[in-house]
Amino acid sequence: MAFEVAARTILHLGVDLISSDAVAIYELIKNAVDARSKDGVEVEFNIVLLADAYESFLADAMQATLSDVPTLKQNLLRGLVSTASSALRNDFQGKVTSARTLAQLLDVTAEAYRNGNQIIVRDNGHGMSAIDLRDIYLKIGTTHRADAIRQALHTGSTKTPYLGEKGVGRLSAMRLGRHLRVETATEEDSHFNILDIDWTAFEKAYDKPASSIPLRPVRGRRKPGDFSSGTIITISDLRSSWTLAAVNQLIVNQITRMTDPFSWTERRRFRIRIRYNGETVEHTRTVVKELLANAHGRCIGSFETGPRGSKLKVEYSTSLYEGGPLQEEFDFTDLSSMSGLRKYGESTAALKNLGPFDFELYWFNRQRLRAVEGIGDRNTVRTLVNAWAGINLFRDGYRVMPYGDPGDDWLGLDLQALSSSGYKLNTKQLIGRIRIGRLTNPGLLDQTNRQGLVDCAEKRVLVNLMHKVISDRWHDYLNEALRVQKQANINEFDARQAIAQVDALEERTRTTIRQIRRDFKGDGALLQQVTEAFKELKEAHERAVDRIDSMELEKERLTQLAGIGLMIEVIAHELTRTTESTQGTLKAIDRSSVDSETAAAFRVLDQQMKIIHRRLRILEPLTIPSRQRRVQRDVWEIVDYVLDSHAAQFERHSIKLDVTKKSREPVIALLIEGHIVQILENLIVNSVYWLDLYKEEHSRFEPKITIQMLDNPPRMRLSDNGPGIPAGRAQIVFEPFFSTKPTAANRRSGLGLFVARQNAELLGGSLELIDEGSEHEGRFNAFELELRKEFK
Repeated sequence: MAFEVAARTILHLGVDLISSDAVAIYELIKNAVDARSKDGVEVEFNIVLLADAYESFLADAMQATLSDVPTLKQNLLRGLVSTASSALRNDFQGKVTSARTLAQLLDVTAEAYRNGNQIIVRDNGHGMSAIDLRDIYLKIGTTHRADAIRQALHTGSTKTPYLGEKGVGRLSAMRLGRHLRVETATEEDSHFNILDIDWTAFEKAYDKPASSIPLRPVRGRRKPGDFSSGTIITISDLRSSWTLAAVNQLIVNQITRMTDPFSWTERRRFRIRIRYNGETVEHTRTVVKELLANAHGRCIGSFETGPRGSKLKVEYSTSLYEGGPLQEEFDFTDLSSMSGLRKYGESTAALKNLGPFDFELYWFNRQRLRAVEGIGDRNTVRTLVNAWAGINLFRDGYRVMPYGDPGDDWLGLDLQALSSSGYKLNTKQLIGRIRIGRLTNPGLLDQTNRQGLVDCAEKRVLVNLMHKVISDRWHDYLNEALRVQKQANINEFDARQAIAQVDALEERTRTTIRQIRRDFKGDGALLQQVTEAFKELKEAHERAVDRIDSMELEKERLTQLAGIGLMIEVIAHELTRTTESTQGTLKAIDRSSVDSETAAAFRVLDQQMKIIHRRLRILEPLTIPSRQRRVQRDVWEIVDYVLDSHAAQFERHSIKLDVTKKSREPVIALLIEGHIVQILENLIVNSVYWLDLYKEEHSRFEPKITIQMLDNPPRMRLSDNGPGIPAGRAQIVFEPFFSTKPTAANRRSGLGLFVARQNAELLGGSLELIDEGSEHEGRFNAFELELRKEFK
């Protein structure tokens, strides 16, 4: 007795096992590669009626009567693909029009659909003889290719003889259509050898032996004079609707990645031509070299095996920060731990058996994408990054599916990125390849359904090592590079310069007060109040600077202290401006009316001092450690008193304040009071500065700041009608030390928005620019602070 294969088993190996149309077409193309086709392969889609339209016709015909035939004909002809050749359209129309009965219409439509919808795959490889068709092509699971690969492994060859070896890939045609015609010839053949297969016969036979369905190659037409050898595969009675959009999607997701698109200097790539209804469908064959040259980070490495054990060499580099690349080398002991073999009790022999491989990965910070010469503007660059994003696995120059497909996370990077801090090294930000070989990595085999590698120790080693390199080592390198750069920038931002600046402001205030005392008699206690306020302010500033120096490595505290320092500087400006303004008012007073005018001036100064004290009180929640606790509180209460402290400033700058609250209920959020104050202060200071600048350029401009309080989740939106932030600068403005304000203006040193965003994130929330184009096309005028409502 021996196994007998039922006809339905053939169906399972074709329609069910081949997981997608893309895989099926890939298998047919690989057959052309293995046939050593000299001019590549051509895949032609001839479509006159989509499968969906045909299925809809059949469903309607099942319930139709003779009187419905004209309507069925009309619907059929209306559904013909407009780009189909006139010959196909006329043939289809002629057959349908000739039908007189419903039965005739069903028969002629089935024939017209089968003949008018075809996928044709052509190559000029070595072809097959009639004996090859009978003894190899019709033998499921034939071993002739597997034997050749085993022989190559035995002899130590480095070039694999075939891409496929399981002997079932030819059944992929069944996935695409119900009928198959193979026309093939070798150089020695004078005529084509033809094999026709009706896969529906296997459906009808079902449990009968597959051998009960006769399949016999026959002699066909004579070879044309210009045809030496090759194969033409015609698949008809298609199962899927092949629109031009579907073909383009196939090209974008599969064909462009089928052969290694990172190789510019290697041997000529296998040519793949795609045609749809007679028109060539263009597609990019390689990753644009200039794109990878402008990546923000690179990770290039190789895994080697030898007498002394396995070794992994990696080099990391980045273009965003100063400093050279980092090179690391991991020996066998390192790799034993990194591979996870010990954790799962597996032998380290898999490290030796895995075999050599290499990789190159490119990281793109999507927030920092810019126009690239030779490619195009920022949107073009972003489109290319989206098109090529993913880490592909190539064996002998051809991709192992589905690794690298959109959304495929075979190295487990996306989940890791979600739970990690710092850079997000996920599949959407990475473009890369890993290269293996059938002979150099014999343990890495495809699953029969072509959905990845067979699960084995060697595969787990490959995945675990790459995951460690990317998610741990590269991730840490980029974070460290950022930390070093931040530290360098902090060192360059001399805190003593800030002290000198406050000292100069203090001296200006003292000079003004002395002039007031000399020229006029007034309330000495009030002037002393100004002096003491400035002294208090200066001491607070010095304490903040000292604490920054001692806490530079603590991210959260550094962020807080940097924000405090910035706010103290703002208030110092306010205090200096107030006293100088008061002196200007007093000098303008006529001495004959000195008493009443002076009294009025001092009353103004008194009001200004009250405002200054309000501003000073804002520092209180920032500097008392006991209040730096996360609590649930009404955000509006904080916003209200911060806005109140700016009321005089808004009036002075003629800024209209529009505050709306969607509900009378409190907007409760989990927050630290000081963080919210810093965020709001930075946003207001920026708005006032740019509104003033915009007003200088537009005489009729009426500056306005709008604040909205929203709930579920708790949010605050602050917008103004000033010049806004260009869309291309939407992310860089949040980076430390970035500022477009002139240095002579004695303004911030580019830390304001950085501190604000850091504070938002420390609260578990976010600070983002929103509503591009709400005021000016291509610009942002609104910030949104989103907070968490409760503890998680």
